[in-house]
Amino acid sequence: MSKILLSVIIPVYQVEKYLKRCIDSVLAQKFIDYEIILVDDGSTDSSPEICDEYSIEHPHISVIHKENGGLSDARNVGIKHAVGEYIFFLDSDDWISPTMFESLKEIISSKKHDIIHFDLQFCKNEQFNCVKCELNEKEFSGIVAFQKMLECTDITSFSTDKLYRVSLFSENRIEFPVGAYYEDLGTIYKLFLVADSVYYTNQVYYYYFLGNEASITKSWSEKKFLDMFRFYSEIFEMSLQNQYINNRLARTYYSHGLVYILTKLYESQSYDLIAKEISQKLRDNRIPLQSLRGYYHYNKYFLYRLGLLKIVINIKEFFKKLG
Repeated sequence: MSKILLSVIIPVYQVEKYLKRCIDSVLAQKFIDYEIILVDDGSTDSSPEICDEYSIEHPHISVIHKENGGLSDARNVGIKHAVGEYIFFLDSDDWISPTMFESLKEIISSKKHDIIHFDLQFCKNEQFNCVKCELNEKEFSGIVAFQKMLECTDITSFSTDKLYRVSLFSENRIEFPVGAYYEDLGTIYKLFLVADSVYYTNQVYYYYFLGNEASITKSWSEKKFLDMFRFYSEIFEMSLQNQYINNRLARTYYSHGLVYILTKLYESQSYDLIAKEISQKLRDNRIPLQSLRGYYHYNKYFLYRLGLLKIVINIKEFFKKLG
């Protein structure tokens, strides 16, 4: 197949209820220079048959059936089969705006940027309020985008709210970590660090579905906590080694991540050993409270420093049980 502009990679696993909505949202695009790669990751429901039906009806849709290897493995397989200049990861229970590709056509066609970043909206069902805001476009170097990710502002560590030049993966040997949870957290920062140019728009083109009860994000386990801890630590260490990254910013981001993990540990009321290790890392990485003024998303860090985080979480969980 000759080179095209965009490869849409859709990992598929046990999503028979949502898969058609996902694929149809791509087929609704007016922009035609794209392919869809459906990676069936060993589904045992009717998802494989749905994939095959779409590939028969639409020549620009291909299907890869493989043994179950997890989301990261499915994405990596899709990357290796992609022929587009850019790749886009779409989770099979989510969907995209019908105007997404057309709206980004000029940016994609220019081939100027290594990463094209847009906004996403979380949805509990299909009856949602579409967020409209005045267009805001920005261009950054990759290192500046990485810094903005550390600032927890517009730039995220999600994988699905971006298009990527496929060579970022192949030329830098970057893959999603197979067998790990929070694969986005462990991958996207690496792409920022090797990107020359990042384009950002505040327009919402991606709809992230929160209503899938089978989603792995609905529950917690020891491995999930440890994987998240590992990736936050990797980002922290990488930041300290980079001469262009402010050390205080790196320490603040790391502390923010650790407090998030600690909050979830307290909510789960388990894994005390991990909680103790996280608490020790926070003590080792103590940051001045005055440096956090104006950062509303660090409220939990303030509670932690005041010794109130666990108390507040316990009270919250108590009232939650009361209904």
